[in-house]
Amino acid sequence: MKVIEFSKPGIENIHVADRNLEGNGIKIKVVKAGLNPLDYNLIDGKVVYNVNPMPHIPGSEVMGIAMEDGKYVKKGDRVIVYNRIFDGSCDMCYSGNEHLCYNGGIWGVISNGGYSEFIRIGEQNLFRVPDSMDDNTAVSVGIGALTSYRALKLANPLVNEKILVYGAGNTGIFTVQIARYMGLHVYVYSRNKGLESSGITVFNSIPEDFRADIIINPLGGKLFSDSMNHLKRKGRIVTYGVLTGKIADTDIASIYTNELKIIGSTGGTRKDLSELLSLMEARHFDLPVYKEYSLWDIKEALHAFRDRINGRIVLNL
Repeated sequence: MKVIEFSKPGIENIHVADRNLEGNGIKIKVVKAGLNPLDYNLIDGKVVYNVNPMPHIPGSEVMGIAMEDGKYVKKGDRVIVYNRIFDGSCDMCYSGNEHLCYNGGIWGVISNGGYSEFIRIGEQNLFRVPDSMDDNTAVSVGIGALTSYRALKLANPLVNEKILVYGAGNTGIFTVQIARYMGLHVYVYSRNKGLESSGITVFNSIPEDFRADIIINPLGGKLFSDSMNHLKRKGRIVTYGVLTGKIADTDIASIYTNELKIIGSTGGTRKDLSELLSLMEARHFDLPVYKEYSLWDIKEALHAFRDRINGRIVLNL
């Protein structure tokens, strides 16, 4: 089968190759794959994780068609991959936090991923796609929507609270929609003015006196320190990314004198994903797609990803 692989980091080193289908579990024909910051940085050698094996097949967000029956998944089902590898035997797994398994990691990072014609994966990592959900939305659930949903859950939002979302990329778009569903007043810091048509207040620069109950900031770096200044007393800030750097200067005195909470979030659990799919089945979510590419045109897609302003990139097979 055809796959996308690289032997050393760098967009120039990624190429199409022939591989035998390996692994255990149910055979899935890949239909669509997402291109996320995780995938881009993995290929470009800018991740904080250990990549294994080499040569490596990236791709941590896919949807496809089951080619075989399992116990719950049936041949012909549209499925998405829960992209966490876990052993089920540590205290994290026992407590329902398999995404934090000490012996696990991200599928597509510590294992080969889904940028290929077919994959094999255990049924515990497969979730059926609701009939009402289109393919482009479905392929965006495993990272974009799940990351957003988990971050919002950990913030423990209350109806009518103000939330400020940094960025309107894939996760940002989902965060806005889920937050509105939860009854929050949503504000976004972004260049994407298109959100204003949905009744969202979009800031090109945040007013100095603006304060929110919750801030979602996956951008990291200097923006993290600045965003702390826009929290109300007893406010919560959630972080799950370091797009502009992983080091930030923070006013510790401001944190304890205002009883602020800094919350780290990563991915989500299978329970989170099940809840999210039920929510998305009951309510339509809009996801703007910037461009679609053939998976085999991955280099072109990676360059477009770097230069895009809003909307996501989808890879088709």
